[in-house]
Amino acid sequence: MNHKDQRSVGALIALDDADMQAGLRDAFEASGLASPLLASTPEQLWTILGGSSLDLIVMSSSIGGQFVAPMISEIRRGKLGPHPFPIVVVLVSDADPATMRQVSNCGPDDMIALPCAPQLLLDRINVFLSGTRRPLVVTDGYAGPERRITPR
Repeated sequence: MNHKDQRSVGALIALDDADMQAGLRDAFEASGLASPLLASTPEQLWTILGGSSLDLIVMSSSIGGQFVAPMISEIRRGKLGPHPFPIVVVLVSDADPATMRQVSNCGPDDMIALPCAPQLLLDRINVFLSGTRRPLVVTDGYAGPERRITPR
């Protein structure tokens, strides 16, 4: 996806930390992205994902103590939302290897360990918006960006 006008990017920020959510919203708007939709509960996230055409999703791996990263798999498999391959960046507060693997298996484009500066997140997003994105694959056990470094 190569967006020349970043105001046309449909975005969602899903975090249960109101201060961080407001800071990211302000950073999005200051960088030229459209004002994003906001979700702070798993129910709000599910509702927005099911009914909104989104190009970019920035979400926490857990919201309100509930692990919500599996919603990415639902999106990737076409079971949630209008299209299966929006850009998905997951913010992970518990960056231990087991959690990172569990989140990675859900198919996000990128994961960022918290805490992180908004500019780091925006820099990563701009890489995707410029058209640089790994090819997307769908198999029986995984749907998301290609993770293999060398071809089979």
